Amino acid sequence: MNREKICGRNSSNSTREESEKKLRDGEKEEDRFTVLPDEIILRILSFVDAKIAVQTSVLNKRCRNLWVSLPVFNFDDSSFEDVMVFEDFIDNFFYGRDASTNVFDVNLECHDELEDGDLVDSVIDHVTDTPSIFNTIEALKILAECVVTNLSQLSLCKSLTSLKLCYIVTENTNFNLPSIKHIYLQDCKFECGEENFLNPFENCVNLKTLYFHSCQYYGGIETLKISTPYLIDLSISNFRVDEKFNPDFKIELCTPKLKYFKYFDSDLYCFFTEVDFSSVKKYMLMYVLWLRILIQYFILLNCLK
Repeated sequence: MNREKICGRNSSNSTREESEKKLRDGEKEEDRFTVLPDEIILRILSFVDAKIAVQTSVLNKRCRNLWVSLPVFNFDDSSFEDVMVFEDFIDNFFYGRDASTNVFDVNLECHDELEDGDLVDSVIDHVTDTPSIFNTIEALKILAECVVTNLSQLSLCKSLTSLKLCYIVTENTNFNLPSIKHIYLQDCKFECGEENFLNPFENCVNLKTLYFHSCQYYGGIETLKISTPYLIDLSISNFRVDEKFNPDFKIELCTPKLKYFKYFDSDLYCFFTEVDFSSVKKYMLMYVLWLRILIQYFILLNCLK
């Protein structure tokens, strides 16, 4: 019996010692983080979600207000109960930050379908109304399935060089971004009204990379022109007008510096171009329809045997 008591006591002591050791180790890990220079901590927090960055304010007094000087904002709705809470957090974040701190990247990801575009419009308003953001921002990413009404305000961001838009719906068909170098558009829908000719990137005079994937235009558009003097890399896939393929639709390319071109679709549009494709280093035309015809051909052969 005494032996069991002794064993039990030793087991209890061992458990307590392990707990104390874990506590000490945790304190050491926290100390390793909080003793770093402010610049290093802010650099680390620039890679994490804004919510986590704000939560570091409870570590100690020194970290209480570090997040207000973040140079990168990463907003993700994954850790929020609903969109309303997420939207309130973003508004409070912008109002609570140090408005004198320059911001270089803003990333917004909302994976739940939104009833309206107030959340995205609010973020764009904050970005374009704050000098310490619109004068220094270099990259903007918006992933949200909603209608965006104030996309044209981004023309105020003269330092913006990279823009990524996914799933948005907008009536803004022209991008007035002279300093932009990289544009990535995925599953975006553009309402172009009765215009039959569009040249949406003509003011992007420094554009070098354009990825145009699964985008749709609605209205009377008959010709899409891509006219950019320094475009190097162009990728187009699954482009549609009014959700269907129009064999009379034309795509004009006026891109004298083009080096890399990729086209992927089940149908082939009519292309007009001044580009000499013999000088294009990487030219890829993935025309899936030919694969379908080939498969049907082999099926027919097997049926005739």
